[in-house]
Amino acid sequence: MNAAQPGAPGGWRVSPYVVLLIAAWTVAMTARLYPQFDTALRIDGRITTVDDYVADRCSTRLGPDAASCLVAARRKAQTQLRREQARTALIIVAPAVLYSLYLPLAAVADARRRRAARRNQDGR
Repeated sequence: MNAAQPGAPGGWRVSPYVVLLIAAWTVAMTARLYPQFDTALRIDGRITTVDDYVADRCSTRLGPDAASCLVAARRKAQTQLRREQARTALIIVAPAVLYSLYLPLAAVADARRRRAARRNQDGR
């Protein structure tokens, strides 16, 4: 997967196969993960919704303890939900980010190879 095209000195082009793979990954992962995006929490390895999490945490509380438990549980659930959403978004866009990081590194490596080839060609 070299980003440089042969015969195009200094011309960089993104590989269409990599772009197609990234697009397919993004579509597939979005279709798989998006339905759970708004409410899914991963607590101790199991997936639950925010409302189920709050109900599990505070179902045995009564009176003023129940009100404070509900507030604390909702706050913690929202924090966990944001973390889960960040992970989901990272999983979806990770190949595109990695490839965009790869391109400048490939450009530097290609420039070094070309300089070395020119030096060898000039007899240095």
